[in-house]
Amino acid sequence: MFGGAAADAGKPTWCEKTPFNLLCMEFLWELVPEATIVHIKRHPVSVLASHLAQPWAPPTVDGALAYLKPVYHRWLTWKNTVDLTGRRYIEVKAEDLAADWPGQRRALFERLGVDDFATPSTFQSHKLTHRNDQFDDETREFIEEALGKVIQAMGYE
Repeated sequence: MFGGAAADAGKPTWCEKTPFNLLCMEFLWELVPEATIVHIKRHPVSVLASHLAQPWAPPTVDGALAYLKPVYHRWLTWKNTVDLTGRRYIEVKAEDLAADWPGQRRALFERLGVDDFATPSTFQSHKLTHRNDQFDDETREFIEEALGKVIQAMGYE
């Protein structure tokens, strides 16, 4: 699908980062059977905080919850019904990448079967945590309660 663009750029692989692609992984594997899907997940409360700052997303906590909860539900429902064993699928926390980008990058590249090399882009902790104090305690508790099952299912307890 993107082989021509990768070749034109002189690259052996192509990386495409659209979060909603998680909802159509089976289709992507049909199109590109050799593709490896890397799901870089982020704490759902941080995702909601980030959405509030986007001009295309709902501007309120209630609106963002109404937008995100069905997406998470659809993703987790599908994930719980499919066997990803043996599939080319890697899941990693953005927070782990940011905590030790060189080490985590090496481990990720090894899992992908590609040579490690210093990348111009990095995961930086301050870019993942700069919204941590965006909510007062009551609002954060409300969000955590609303997304509790998602937080737990994603391994963020």
